[in-house]
Amino acid sequence: MTDPWARIKPNKRFPYSENENLNHDFYWYVEQKNNNPCILFKIKNESTNLPLRNKFPKINYINFYPINQDYKFLCVELLDKKYKDLFYVYAQDIISSSLVEKNEKVALNIFIKKAWRWQYLLQKGRENKLRDEKQKGLIGELLFLNDYLIPYFGEKTSVDNWFGPLKSSKDFEFPTFQVEVKTKRANAKPTIKISSENQLDIIPKTRLFIAVFGIVKSENEKAQSLNDWCNKIGGLLLESNDPSSMDVFTNKLIEVGYNDQQDYSDERWEIDEICFYEVDDTFPTITSRKISSALTDVSYSIFMNQIDKYEISKENLLLFLNGTNT
Repeated sequence: MTDPWARIKPNKRFPYSENENLNHDFYWYVEQKNNNPCILFKIKNESTNLPLRNKFPKINYINFYPINQDYKFLCVELLDKKYKDLFYVYAQDIISSSLVEKNEKVALNIFIKKAWRWQYLLQKGRENKLRDEKQKGLIGELLFLNDYLIPYFGEKTSVDNWFGPLKSSKDFEFPTFQVEVKTKRANAKPTIKISSENQLDIIPKTRLFIAVFGIVKSENEKAQSLNDWCNKIGGLLLESNDPSSMDVFTNKLIEVGYNDQQDYSDERWEIDEICFYEVDDTFPTITSRKISSALTDVSYSIFMNQIDKYEISKENLLLFLNGTNT
């Protein structure tokens, strides 16, 4: 193996390549305390912000952190030198993937995204596919994103306001409305599962909707896998006016536990029921404003056949969305 760190003194760096025409500056670097091998990504643009520490991959023996010298750098450090040969391969891969992009912010996102892929590989992420209920829940949110939000608000705004993967109380949160997406099995007990006392809290001067999708496994040629749904929206984002939204989308899928290297083609799903409800002050709920402050982690179910008067048509929902997209 070529050892680019062998000729570098502690706290010194050496260019990744002497080619001056590269889109970005990367360096081989040796940190001072333990003489550990590192790579540096030089941040030239003051407007380029590094992610918070908890947004970096968590890989055994590899650490991500910012350092300041004459410039700001993102440092990736190997904590155990006996894995230097593997770290060299890792470094070459994540650096080369980001060099193809000229925009520094986008290149940084690609760099981090590639590192996340390595985390899944090293932790055998292929073996930890999402279970059926998780797949259905994610497909429901992707369906609402693709069919009901992107056509009215565009790709960037829609993805930015998707908070389901971040464990927010609502799946979608906009300034004038929120949407909670629920999925149910065909022929299942007609109930909506509410998972917390905050999920149906109404924010003042906004409207709250529940979208319920019946999602079932199917051999129908129109049925789609989770990979199909993710790739469909990913394609839209890459073709949009702001392809950096793809990185936001990918990071949110990672938060859910989805890895695009996993194969979900043997599990295909069909949408067989769609209905919508508007939650108002008379809607049957258990919310933080209605219960004792001593209670928490409340969950409950609502019989769908008891809330018919709150159901709204798809057409009325789309009229509302169309009126708020300016």
